[in-house]
Amino acid sequence: MTDNTTYREKGHALFLAAIMVVSMVAAGAAFAGGAAATVDSADRNIQDAELAPGDTTQVTVTVTPNSTTEIDITENFDPAFADVTVVDDDGATIAEATNAGDQLAGSWGSTDQVTLTYEVQVPSNATDGQEFTISGTTTDRGDGSTADITGDSTITVSTSTDGGDGSDGSDGSNGSDGSDGAIENRDVVNGDVFVTSGNTVFQGEEGLVFGNSADETFSASQLSGTSGNREGTPLQMPIPVNEETGTYDLNGPDSGDGGFSTTVVEPRITTSEVQLADTGSDVSQVGPDSAGQLKIFAEWNFGEAEGLAITVEDPSGADITNEVLLDDTNTDGGTDVLQYGENEDNAEDASVGLDLEGEDAGEYTVIFEGNDNLDQDSVIEEYTIELTTEDELSIDVAEDSVTQGSNVDYTVSGGTDGQFRLVTIDESDFADGVSDEQAADIFRNVDDVSETGYNSADDSYAYAIVEIDGTSAVGSIESQFLDTGDATVEVYSYENEVSSLDSDDLEDDVDLEVTEGELTLDSPTDEYTIGSEVDVNGSAEAADEVRLYALNNDNWELVKVNGQTNIDVDSDDTFEVEDVALSNGDGGGNDILAFEGQYQIGVIDAADAENIELDSGDDSEINTSSWTSNDGTRATISVESGGLTAQFGTVDGQFATEDSTMTVNGTADGQSNVVVAFVGERGDVDVTEVSVDNDGTFDEEDVSVDLSQGAASGHVISLGRDGTVGDGDLPSASGGTVGTDELSTFITDLEDQSLTGNQVRDRIVSQTTEADATDDLMVSTTFRVTEASVSLDSVYPEGAQADGINPVAAGETMVVEGSTNLQPDDNSIVLNVLNQNDNSVESASVDEWGNDGQFTLTVDTSDLETGTYTLEADSGDTTDSTDIEIVEERQQTDNGTDTGDDTGDDTGDDTGDDTGDDTGDDTGDDTGADNGDDTGADNGDDTGADNGDDTGADNGSSDGGSTDGSTPGFGALVALVALIAAALLATRRNN
Repeated sequence: MTDNTTYREKGHALFLAAIMVVSMVAAGAAFAGGAAATVDSADRNIQDAELAPGDTTQVTVTVTPNSTTEIDITENFDPAFADVTVVDDDGATIAEATNAGDQLAGSWGSTDQVTLTYEVQVPSNATDGQEFTISGTTTDRGDGSTADITGDSTITVSTSTDGGDGSDGSDGSNGSDGSDGAIENRDVVNGDVFVTSGNTVFQGEEGLVFGNSADETFSASQLSGTSGNREGTPLQMPIPVNEETGTYDLNGPDSGDGGFSTTVVEPRITTSEVQLADTGSDVSQVGPDSAGQLKIFAEWNFGEAEGLAITVEDPSGADITNEVLLDDTNTDGGTDVLQYGENEDNAEDASVGLDLEGEDAGEYTVIFEGNDNLDQDSVIEEYTIELTTEDELSIDVAEDSVTQGSNVDYTVSGGTDGQFRLVTIDESDFADGVSDEQAADIFRNVDDVSETGYNSADDSYAYAIVEIDGTSAVGSIESQFLDTGDATVEVYSYENEVSSLDSDDLEDDVDLEVTEGELTLDSPTDEYTIGSEVDVNGSAEAADEVRLYALNNDNWELVKVNGQTNIDVDSDDTFEVEDVALSNGDGGGNDILAFEGQYQIGVIDAADAENIELDSGDDSEINTSSWTSNDGTRATISVESGGLTAQFGTVDGQFATEDSTMTVNGTADGQSNVVVAFVGERGDVDVTEVSVDNDGTFDEEDVSVDLSQGAASGHVISLGRDGTVGDGDLPSASGGTVGTDELSTFITDLEDQSLTGNQVRDRIVSQTTEADATDDLMVSTTFRVTEASVSLDSVYPEGAQADGINPVAAGETMVVEGSTNLQPDDNSIVLNVLNQNDNSVESASVDEWGNDGQFTLTVDTSDLETGTYTLEADSGDTTDSTDIEIVEERQQTDNGTDTGDDTGDDTGDDTGDDTGDDTGDDTGDDTGADNGDDTGADNGDDTGADNGDDTGADNGSSDGGSTDGSTPGFGALVALVALIAAALLATRRNN
């Protein structure tokens, strides 16, 4: 391809590339710069910058972008805090701290401001003066820009900090400011609850005063929203339950907080449940054994504002709180208002004891709500627990009916967390022949099962010990070893296995229907060719493995599948093994299928087979009655010996020595390999083993043929059903199996014995197809080995087929027919049209032809001038050529009626000079109306062509001269006329 790019175009492309590079660098700089390209502000406020070891404080981060976008926030803590808890994530997609307490990360969807509030706890072993540093960044996911979070960044540990109990001048929530005016968050001064800057308030609160000291306070209306729907809107007091959450400060939407800010958060109870006091597991049902060992547990986010009120109602709805709550000594009178840290190690958890022992059976409701202002519906949570009059256990199965061999879950309900109970199935429900080891596997050791086994003492049963988790326990049963029909699953109040079961201790039972699993064998069925490979497949409901058997006379005998006794069943209840030669193997069934005949074939559950087989291993047999009673399948299969077909890729009965290989294909059902042998007339041989595909076909394109020139033969040999050459005895074989390898060696060795071709062939036949008791098969062919050849046989215009080399008019499509003895596909023949200088002016090629060696090519002559050309066919090994004529106009074949116009100037005189006028009707017989005298010397061009039959070259038009179809260019008649005209002109000049 010519490159027409100008220097101007190259310069333009380079300029664009430079612009792209500069843009990418600029974009990279924008991303890497970290400047708040789209963030107006990112501030951090630490509520208490000085903490005692183990104390907590809240941190508020407020990020305001200059437009609505998606925001990420990352806060890093050095060193790590003992605990980091998100208090209010402001609607984050996710906001979580690491377990190590060294980082907190959050992500928000489209927003115009984010206010993140979290709490940090200083480690209890922190030392006086130790500093904890908080650093963070915010990222605009829309354009990738980042900004550092500014503001408070350090918390200092002080062992003299007393937590605001009044000793430091603060009021310690006793209504006094300590006389120094210092106010701590949520201090009560003169009946007013103070909220200091940077702290949280909750929807629904009222009676709050904002300020950092008693001398400087702010009303709620002085604080307005900083962004979003709350932007510029004053905070209301009481705070409405639907107040917009987020930050409010003295400057509202303007930058900075004006010296005071607070964050409105939605109050939430995050955990509200009844638990077992000793385990902490939540329970929804409890019996008498554990009814007095309960506790009410809660987590909520507004503990700094107020406690959590607890109400307990009985099934009738009556308030029984004071009767059932327990104090620290587990006696009645426990608090009904929970405060942070009450009875729990975690500072933000709380619990109180609950005693329902002695109460009536029924459903009890525990109500959780704020104990002061925060009791709106959106806050209140309820938890119900059912009390039973006794520990009533029940058992149920996940499915009423299962296929034998399938697993099925069962559930024991109505227990108390941590209890152990015994689940059993009696041996009367076991399948026949189940061993003690198999019985011990009926219950599976999964889920809440702690032990399984088989008890063979007074009462024989399979069992499982389950541990109640909460109020229930789940286990699983393997139905493979259960008999078909109904099996009864029982649960007892025992906590372990017992030798004898007492019906008085039976809590509940359930029936499980076990049905037979369906088995099918889809393949092989119908017909099988000995030695061939087939796929073995089918379906097996509830079986882990199956076996394949064949029936000849009395018993079913094992068919080993590729050396394996069992076939695995997949999870979708199907099985399949590919490429299995049923007649090959050590099983008795393999021997059955190695002989022609009609037999029964089927599959059976491998576990059933192990229980009912008469012999094991390769000799495994099952009698017909046991086979039927254990649901073995059966199908009829006809076993046949395979045939042999073969085709040799000779070309027109020849093979060119220049071709080193030949294609050989055919069918050999039941064979893995066939032997292909070529024999020359001088006793030379060439032997190749060709593999047979699973479908019984073989197709080898490159079978070696290395023979001397002369008569030759090709042979394809298969070994038949027995897989043995002839009678099993070859002169060159050293014992053992005599197969295709030994046959190949035998034939190859014949070349060294100075035999003729016929003698070699006789010995091959005598050892194979004509040997005693042989079932070998052979397909043969004869051909001649010779040199490569190519010939040009016919040339004619398209649409006017004719033998021989015929002229073609310029512009017509020239058809060239030829023949060769070369192998197709591996060779190609190139056809060149050569001018007088032996230059190729047109060409074509072909590489496909049939076994007859005939090929056809077409050449477009539109660009050829009239004249004589050489047509050359070249295969690379041999060539052939012939001259062709490209004429101006081609005569049509005269079919007996010359409908053309002979008004052209035929100045010849058929009596000698043929000066007559051929205007008469040439009817095809020049003995008739041709007024010329054909007996004379026709000095025109009628010699050799005017024989009384114009079916040759008279194309029906003599306009401009009668052109003979066999003569290219100017005809002799025209040349004669030109000579006469020249003589007359010379005479005129002389005159």
